[in-house]
Amino acid sequence: MRRASIPQHGGLYCAASELPIELFLKNFIAAINRLPLSQQLALTACVCCLVATLALVALAARSSEYTQENLQGEYGRSVAEQLARRLSSELAVGDRLGVAGELNRLVDQASITAARALDIEGNELAVAGDRNRSQLSFQANIFIAGDAAGVAEVTVDTSTQDSAQLQFVLALSGLAVLLSIAVYAVTRAMAQRLARNIRAVSAELAAVTGDESDDGNELQALQQRVAALPLDLLKPQFVGDSKQDHYVDTAILFIYFRSLPGYLETIDERRLQRYVAVVHRMIYGAAGFYGGELEVVRQFGLAVYFHGAHKIGSPALRAASCAWLIQQAAPDVESQLRLSVNPGLAVGGSELGRGDARDIYPGLYTQSSLDELLALARSQGPGIAVSDFAAKDIDLGTRIDLESGEDQIARVGQLADGHRDLLERQLQILLKALVDQAPESGNQSD
Repeated sequence: MRRASIPQHGGLYCAASELPIELFLKNFIAAINRLPLSQQLALTACVCCLVATLALVALAARSSEYTQENLQGEYGRSVAEQLARRLSSELAVGDRLGVAGELNRLVDQASITAARALDIEGNELAVAGDRNRSQLSFQANIFIAGDAAGVAEVTVDTSTQDSAQLQFVLALSGLAVLLSIAVYAVTRAMAQRLARNIRAVSAELAAVTGDESDDGNELQALQQRVAALPLDLLKPQFVGDSKQDHYVDTAILFIYFRSLPGYLETIDERRLQRYVAVVHRMIYGAAGFYGGELEVVRQFGLAVYFHGAHKIGSPALRAASCAWLIQQAAPDVESQLRLSVNPGLAVGGSELGRGDARDIYPGLYTQSSLDELLALARSQGPGIAVSDFAAKDIDLGTRIDLESGEDQIARVGQLADGHRDLLERQLQILLKALVDQAPESGNQSD
């Protein structure tokens, strides 16, 4: 027969019982943190001093107790041995009255509370005093002519030593408490001077930030007012601390939006935003195949930067390949938008990169290359223009033929078979992504 299992709720009970303790500790710590800095430092020093001194008191008490136990043990054993020698002569003649007299004379001493004599079988022969007043008892064998004839037992009174030991511990504990109070007073007086300096700095920051809140803790108030400062503006900018990829050859694809200036005054803002968004997705998707980085650098002009190593090839080859994808995808985007795209494309480069906020030199150096590419992209010639800087790239010249027109500007011509197959597959992926991300037909009625 299967027995029903009984659910165990011990874990829930323990968790419930610990919850008030955790809540108390959290509230206690929060209350301590809200105290002024002088009280926090004084309480910390006081508690540390009290713990240290009480540990020394405990060590001293244990050492004193150990010494006292050794002295009491030596005294009790010596008294028991002396009693055994005196009782041996009385028991030898069978004088029990003499045995009782010896016990009574011993009990008359203030340090002895009880004494008794036992025979060889453990039976009491005589007893004197009260044995319940102390627990320290010592025994010694009684010998008659070398044979054991019984046992002499002595009970030592330790109440006086115990009382002295307790007074010793209490006196040291009281001294530890007084010393901790003195440490609290001294530490608080010293900490108040530190707290005044912090409050003065906090007040100066409050005049700047406008924070008039008065927190009980000086450090928390200072932290709040420092957090309100515009620290980012105060951080020094280190000139020349730039990435290494800003100082390498960089290929640039410049895209000029030829149709956009005419649409600024002819179509509404909503349709214009949709037009820019779709064209942006097309360029962003094409650049994503080759690790290009987009940046608006001129009015109606966008630059895509390529640098570093890539499995496709050199930066110049990647820039020309990205331009080819944009050129081939533009007619499908025009049919989707029912607006002309017709981007001007120019591939060039610079000996330096884009630069950044910490090092503006590469960006300034690249401006002349951007001006050259802007002029090439705005030219009315068909195709993708290539500057002299990019035309010298070996990887580009190996996979793409460059053709010169009547204007003596080199442009992208035929592609190598293997590279063309790669670009065709990428073009299909790009067009599919643009179709999937296209707005619904209801929005296309604009």
